[in-house]
Amino acid sequence: RGGAVPPSSGIDVERATRYVLESRGFDGGFGLGPGQESHGGSTFTGLAALALMGTLRRLPQPQRTVRWCVERQVGGFQGRPNKDEDTCYSFWIGGSLALLGAATLLQRAALSAFCLSCQFAHPTFGGIAKHPDTRPDLLHTHYALCGLSLAGAAGLAPLEPRLGITARAAARARGCEAEGECQTCEEETTVWDGSLREPG
Repeated sequence: RGGAVPPSSGIDVERATRYVLESRGFDGGFGLGPGQESHGGSTFTGLAALALMGTLRRLPQPQRTVRWCVERQVGGFQGRPNKDEDTCYSFWIGGSLALLGAATLLQRAALSAFCLSCQFAHPTFGGIAKHPDTRPDLLHTHYALCGLSLAGAAGLAPLEPRLGITARAAARARGCEAEGECQTCEEETTVWDGSLREPG
């Protein structure tokens, strides 16, 4: 229920779920494998994999991961503690919060200000760079816009966080006539209870 992986895919959902959950660090973020350092990209990838397999609700104490993600926002988002903020993490961390049902915790004004400070103003071409005062590229432009969409920025289409595509494109891919007809995404993205406190 809620997953996008069909039983005939050949994927061992139980083993894959166990591996992803074992890749979660003591701090609530996910590494590239068990025992690896938590990172924004691998946190998103792990959460999206669980959501696509329909097993995101098995994540124990989701508030630990929510807290880890929230702590990455220092204006824009950083991929790891004590690193510089980077526009691509607008999506990796913003998408992680959205998958957990905690996108309301994004500090939209701060995120927007950071992304705009990385916008390249040029008479012929534009784009968004990784950091201020660097050259733009497609990857950082795309992920910055995705993160701003997740934060509810005006003028951007709503995003389906599991796939990193617009909600409209995701609805069409699922065969829905309109964005609101398919509730699959909403069913899988409400694992957080609103608390950042650790139980016990």
